Amino acid sequence: MRPLSIRAKTLELRCGWMQTRYLVAIVVWVLAAIAYFLLQSSALLAPATDVIFSLASGSITILAFLAARHWGFRGKFGLVHAGLFFGFLLWFLGDATWTIYETILQTRIPYPSIADVFYLAAYFPIAVGIIQFLWTFRSALNKQRALIALGVGLLFLGLTYAFLIGPLLTSTEDFLTKSFDVTYPVLDSMLVVLAVFMLFVFRGGKMAHAWVWISVGLLLSALADISFSLGTLQGWYYSGNPIELIQFSGYLCFALGLDEQRRAIALS
Repeated sequence: MRPLSIRAKTLELRCGWMQTRYLVAIVVWVLAAIAYFLLQSSALLAPATDVIFSLASGSITILAFLAARHWGFRGKFGLVHAGLFFGFLLWFLGDATWTIYETILQTRIPYPSIADVFYLAAYFPIAVGIIQFLWTFRSALNKQRALIALGVGLLFLGLTYAFLIGPLLTSTEDFLTKSFDVTYPVLDSMLVVLAVFMLFVFRGGKMAHAWVWISVGLLLSALADISFSLGTLQGWYYSGNPIELIQFSGYLCFALGLDEQRRAIALS
């Protein structure tokens, strides 16, 4: 066990870094929001915001890789972090592909496209990692919490069906577009259930904040997907729409959670 003075100093350093990290996250979000609103009438809006997203998803992929490298790709936590890493990597590939479509191929709103193959594929390693995580800490869950999580997921799916999936099925969109539009909210509902489960698991400990941030990131990502699908259905979405800041906020939450894990590992 560490001497008390060393432990106190470590805790002090950790608290100081957390405050700095939150301040950095706020500054980054504000700068991104300013860029979004200042460029609304500029031809640079789509390429600039595409680059912002690619940099954000690339950053969380690096942080996820550092965590996966520490735990390895075996064992209980190895599978958890490997799932997150491969999921975030696929998200990054989706963002990068979307950027190539818009900036190089000059394709306006490339949806559906190869980028969506990466986006949809990302759900599965993320889900595997989180399920492994929940299985490892299943003793922290009970029937009441499970029912609440499932209820939230069903409510989310019901609302998306009423306001999105229902209208989609009667829209004039082609079959491929409808298939993607329906698949996203179904998979997002799964992520919402898993994220709520995760929020119930950790209520203390040095890794609690990290998983809470990751859970919030998953919830924001699900909300962003629904907003995108609704926007494309109703015709008000365009690349660089400020609604994209929801997904960017989710990326920042992922970064905070992954960096908190890295710091906790380094100070342990």
